[in-house]
Amino acid sequence: MSGLPPDAILVTGIEFEASHGYTAAERKLTRRFRCHLELRRDLSTSAHSDRLQDTIDYRVVCQTVVEIGTSRAYRLLEALAGAIADAVLARYPGVGVTVTVEKLAPPCPGAPASTGVRLTR
Repeated sequence: MSGLPPDAILVTGIEFEASHGYTAAERKLTRRFRCHLELRRDLSTSAHSDRLQDTIDYRVVCQTVVEIGTSRAYRLLEALAGAIADAVLARYPGVGVTVTVEKLAPPCPGAPASTGVRLTR
C-alpha cells in the first residue's frame, strides 16, 4: 500500500480450532487454523515513549482473531481473512494490514501441510 510506513507489528502463529470449510462434511468436524498478521503503521512515537497506548496492542489483535475465527463457520478462507482484516481496521483505523489464514492438514489430495490465503488492506 502506498503511503504507509515500512514499520510493522508482526503477530504470527495465532492458532484456533474451528469448523470452516466449503462442504458440510468439513463444517461437521473441527480443524486447526493458523493466522499471521502484519500491521503497518508509523511506530516512531511508541519507539520513543515506551507506552502501550501509543501503539497496537497485539494481545487485542490476538483476541480479535480468535473470537472471529471461533464465533461462526465460514465456507471460504477468503471470507474469514476478510472478517479479520475488517475487525482490525475498525479497531485501528489508518493501519495497513496483511492477514494470512492457513487451514492446517486440509482434506485434499496429496495431503498438503496447509492451504491458505493472504489479504492486504
